[in-house]
Amino acid sequence: MKNKFLRFGYNSTFTVLSSLQKAADDALRNRFLQPALSITLLQLQKDIKAVRSFYKHYEKYQNITGPLKKKISLVKKLQIGGGERYLKDFINLDLFPPADIIWDCRYNLPFPDETFSFVFSEHLLEHLDFPVSAKNVLSEIYRVLKYKGELFIGVPDAGKAIRAYCSSNKRFLNGLKKSSYNHRQPPVELYGKMDLINYIFRDQANNPNYTIHYWAYDEENLKNLLISVGFRKIKKANFNPDYCNPKRKLYTLYIKAKKL
Repeated sequence: MKNKFLRFGYNSTFTVLSSLQKAADDALRNRFLQPALSITLLQLQKDIKAVRSFYKHYEKYQNITGPLKKKISLVKKLQIGGGERYLKDFINLDLFPPADIIWDCRYNLPFPDETFSFVFSEHLLEHLDFPVSAKNVLSEIYRVLKYKGELFIGVPDAGKAIRAYCSSNKRFLNGLKKSSYNHRQPPVELYGKMDLINYIFRDQANNPNYTIHYWAYDEENLKNLLISVGFRKIKKANFNPDYCNPKRKLYTLYIKAKKL
């Protein structure tokens, strides 16, 4: 892990990223910029911010020692990508605070094999490029899980959204609109149920830190993806208030999978 990043070059990488960041900032000040290009540049800013955050903390967490190492040995539960939803009885790993470990999971996980007995991740996988990063992160979760350890993962349920669209399920669609899009700033523009489906598949989130939705999942493709990296005893799961975000309950697909 260490040699890989040393070969890539700390200093040269930061120099390139700083130049890209400045160019994007300058371009976005042009109020006549074509909107699609603005979206692309905003996404570039998020990606650069993510890499810079990861590199800033890389040396600190590539070899975990001290109180944090002791906490990991006691807790044995990991949350990946929780954002501001910090779980007290977990090791929380994310790109930005308030996580215990500031780290980009796309660059593998900074833990030895078979460290955790339970891993939880909610609304992360759809933000990873498919198939490379999505498979790599799931493979890394499999690696750091103990034998008979469990992954509990949640993603926006694209299958449920499509079924609701086809059957004109107003209860689900109105609930999705109310829970996810009514309070966005700037407000999202919804002209029909297809726009709600588009947001499930390609949400260009207004969060300044996190990326858009790169891929959509239903029960079939998520289960088969988990099988492809080694997981077994894969089954659909219920919302669990101990871990899951109640604001996402309506439209989230939860899956449990075992390392055997």
